[in-house]
Amino acid sequence: MPSPTAAEPAKSAANPDLAGTTSLIVGSDGFLGRNLALYMDARGWSHADIGRAAGDLTDWPTVARLFEAAPKVDRIFHLVTRQRTGQVQFGIQGEMLAINARIHLNVLEAWRLYQPQAKLISTGSSCAYPELDEPIRESHYQTGRLHPSVRGYGLAKQVLAEGAQTYAEQYGLSHLHCILATMYGPHDHLAPDRSHFMGGMIERAAREKAGGATSFTVWGAPDTVRELLYVEDQIEAILAADAAFANELLNCAAGMPITIDEAARAILEALDWPAEIVYPPDSFRGASRKVMDSSRFLERTGWTPRVGLVEGVRATLAAPCRT
Repeated sequence: MPSPTAAEPAKSAANPDLAGTTSLIVGSDGFLGRNLALYMDARGWSHADIGRAAGDLTDWPTVARLFEAAPKVDRIFHLVTRQRTGQVQFGIQGEMLAINARIHLNVLEAWRLYQPQAKLISTGSSCAYPELDEPIRESHYQTGRLHPSVRGYGLAKQVLAEGAQTYAEQYGLSHLHCILATMYGPHDHLAPDRSHFMGGMIERAAREKAGGATSFTVWGAPDTVRELLYVEDQIEAILAADAAFANELLNCAAGMPITIDEAARAILEALDWPAEIVYPPDSFRGASRKVMDSSRFLERTGWTPRVGLVEGVRATLAAPCRT
């Protein structure tokens, strides 16, 4: 079947047209950034890119040089973040905070100095919210302690969100901080210590099926709840949010929670693999529930995801970028 990436969405309030504008993608060779660049290329939208090869974004002179050399743009998509899988990240909390905070503060200062005309669209994570059993609203931001497994990463995301608001207020800039769902799709990191949980499960299942396994080992608890979005759906959600909101923090997801067990079974269905799912009792477990209340975003934009879970897994498996 063709990848959903090839589908051209109808132009509407939920699918803005950026023709005639130029964007700067910071993190253009990461998972989200690479997919955003391809999405823009498919529509003929102009963009400049800053990727890993451009230099170390924790180094201020490097960031200043890159932003000064970039063309004047209408939007900056700041998508750079350093993260690792759960167990690895748990052991390097200070490193995650230090590296990510330096990157974010450098980008904010470069935005102010060299691209003040641009709207800064930054991305956040539900890791920056306290752990709650109820759907998490924007008003819950900074109302409690972060889950210990992601504290360093989440604190750096708070630095970015609060920093963007602070810069916007002092210098008269425009920004939007979008809190995203857990994404999956083509161009995800495949290294075991870097992959997102859904991308890691998809890759591992495909490998184990190819090796003749009759069981599929899934780390964590089957009733752990997350929000999943195919990466192109998440891109369209960000663009819809950009068209409707400014100068605030916004939950930007579909409001469709799913358990880890349901996600695992969708992967088996996509692979046509009748394996037994096994949950090791001693495997790493993060927050039991991460579900956002995205009603403000959904009601104002009318956006809805286009790619179902099984369809998205199949498109991910079929992507030529898998290695």
